[in-house]
Amino acid sequence: MLRSLVLAIAFFSSVSGSLPAADWTRYVNPRFGAAVDVPADFAADGPAQVAGEGKRFRASNGRAVITVWGGPSQGADFLTEMGRRIGAEEDEGWAITYRSETPDWAAWGGTRGGHVFYAKTILVCNGRQTANVRLDYPAMDVPGFDAVVNRLGQSLAQDGACF
Repeated sequence: MLRSLVLAIAFFSSVSGSLPAADWTRYVNPRFGAAVDVPADFAADGPAQVAGEGKRFRASNGRAVITVWGGPSQGADFLTEMGRRIGAEEDEGWAITYRSETPDWAAWGGTRGGHVFYAKTILVCNGRQTANVRLDYPAMDVPGFDAVVNRLGQSLAQDGACF
């Protein structure tokens, strides 16, 4: 089960979108321009409850949540900030099962209590802002979310104006 998640995450950057474009919509954060494709069966479910500004989307069955947000970068060293964020996940009891970091993007995922998450952050606007996405879902649904994880990772971008 977790093997599927790890393979999907590791593969996200080289796979083309596996679902037809009509099955997805594009969300663009109006203030920070962070953007991602959202599956058609996810509906807006309030603002993102994270730093920055964004939106939360909930699956029609209520079991999965996508959170998208943008915000200012947190200082001069992106990798240090990503290490802090990943460490905070571990402090909250998540077992990190996947982690990949570069100077301008980071992706990580983990498990806790029968749930799985995948997160990605990219540095945009010449390092002044970040675009972020996080998907939380039940571990029993991992095979059904492989394509979603791939598409979220591929589609995360800066579509709006820089702040």
